[in-house]
Amino acid sequence: MGIKEYLQHLRLGFNIILLPIFLWGFYLSGGPITWRFWLGLFVFHILFYGGSVAFNSFYDNDDGPIGGLWRPPKPTYGLFVFAMAIQLAGLLLIALINWWIVLVAGFMGVLSTAYSHPAIRLKRWPWASVLAVSFGQGIGGAAAGWLCGQGDPTTLLALRPWLGFLVATLVTTGYYPLTQIYQREEDRQRGDITFAVRYGERSFLFAVVCLVGAAFLGTGLLWATLGPWQALPLGVGLLGMTALVYRWWRRYDDRQIRYNFLQVHRLGYLLAGGFVAYIGWQLMQTFV
Repeated sequence: MGIKEYLQHLRLGFNIILLPIFLWGFYLSGGPITWRFWLGLFVFHILFYGGSVAFNSFYDNDDGPIGGLWRPPKPTYGLFVFAMAIQLAGLLLIALINWWIVLVAGFMGVLSTAYSHPAIRLKRWPWASVLAVSFGQGIGGAAAGWLCGQGDPTTLLALRPWLGFLVATLVTTGYYPLTQIYQREEDRQRGDITFAVRYGERSFLFAVVCLVGAAFLGTGLLWATLGPWQALPLGVGLLGMTALVYRWWRRYDDRQIRYNFLQVHRLGYLLAGGFVAYIGWQLMQTFV
């Protein structure tokens, strides 16, 4: 493998889908946009998320499509070294912000390693994998955004940030099984009983319940703290996404791998784009 293949395995285009989680946590913190924001954005979305999915690619050794790649390059041991090196570099860089965010990053790193490594491989069990993603990417990603906006970690002792983190977690948790819906057969052959392998089409019902929960909780949180005009666009957007997931569910055919691969990416980019636009609009009103 060359550097081109290493960079492909970072799946940076797919990792954009995780961007709103960080931005949501930052927005809720009410902090100013400073160097901490930009450093956190770079480290988490390029070095940490990119490194963790490359690490996962090394152990999965997929032949078929994966998130962000229809034909992934064959991984080698060099990919493992590359994935570990950039995550370590990210950990050193993020220490410039504060040690609390290092703890969050370390927690996320432990979960992502346990998710993929054959010694533990949480991906092998449906609910263990869901919880790993929920706590790692959902709570962890939102908490990282909060800490990049709030230098004082004691602000995390309040109820408001954790309600906000729960919203991000519900969205992440609902979307996650859909990213596996087109690779069920390959996961099954490898012995990974993922959520999508175990529950099949019921993964769509799980996603719908999580997204509806996120819509009502997020709307209630923002309505109580910022008012209806800030709250309603979030709720309407998430309910609209729920409708698209339901529409896909009604048309779902397990044999249409290419269509399902494209559909989950379209939904992910639409969700991310809408979330980024909404949070960007809110930040412009608050900080400009």
